[in-house]
Amino acid sequence: MRYVCSITIGYALIVLLTSNTGHADPKVKDSTILERPESLIVVVGDLLIRIDGSKMWTLSGIDYQKNVIAVQDSAYGSILTIRGVGALGSAHFLDVPDKPGEVEKENVTHLQFFLDDQLVKNITPTMNITGDSFRMERRSVIRSVNLESNLSLRDGVLMESARMRTDAAVDLRIAAGMMYAWTPAASVYLFGDDKGIRNRGTFLNEPAKPTEGGDKSARWMAVYDPHSGTGAVCYVVKQPTTADAWLQFTDAPRVYRKMRLLGFPEKIMPAGFDGTFQTATGFFSAVESEWEAAAMQLSIKLRSLAATLNQQ
Repeated sequence: MRYVCSITIGYALIVLLTSNTGHADPKVKDSTILERPESLIVVVGDLLIRIDGSKMWTLSGIDYQKNVIAVQDSAYGSILTIRGVGALGSAHFLDVPDKPGEVEKENVTHLQFFLDDQLVKNITPTMNITGDSFRMERRSVIRSVNLESNLSLRDGVLMESARMRTDAAVDLRIAAGMMYAWTPAASVYLFGDDKGIRNRGTFLNEPAKPTEGGDKSARWMAVYDPHSGTGAVCYVVKQPTTADAWLQFTDAPRVYRKMRLLGFPEKIMPAGFDGTFQTATGFFSAVESEWEAAAMQLSIKLRSLAATLNQQ
């Protein structure tokens, strides 16, 4: 399978065409590979999340109240688009020049799951687990960049963080700390900050060339699907001060409404860099006439949670 995505930086359009083999590279020596599931479904309260081995054990879709709110057929996790190299991370693989059949990809070096704060020890190829809370701890390497990626699901909030560290400078076209492929059924969105709503908009309805949008001063973004009456709010808890990070989306009708927390636009990640991207995402249900008020209320809850986390 190949994933195609485009990101506009200023007036430059970056088109990424990367391959996903769907299977672990047999040339990679990994003594723990048999202890990692091919697919994992986790149910906590009203939320169901999928984690796929083919995407280097990152998210692969979210359901809320049995409605699809984020689609499966897209990449999640962290992506580094390196100048002269391409995009690496999650489901983004690169063919190795002059070596047919070989790919370069993110190397996952550590992976553990916790259900109700207890380590999950019984690992099978296909897993379905249910509990009151879930946590995934993941360590990986993309070229010279070491990543610590943590995901948790508790009290209706999905938390994700990506700590990036490097001893060598990395020339980047763009970096994505995390990404969410919201359902194409979502028709409207909001950008906001801690004072309230900054701007609002409507996604494309008919098949058309994907468009880009974003807000470099927003702290959160909300989307809403009027058909299911459900929505989501993603709040930026933390971002590296030197990354020039911002919230951006790609609107691809009938495919997804892809939101990203981006950073390092046409910048070098310097040697010695140590920074963290972190988001808190909550979910809500509301009638169409009240969805903005519900999103605002949820953003306030997430802001309070972020304040508590940043004090720790």
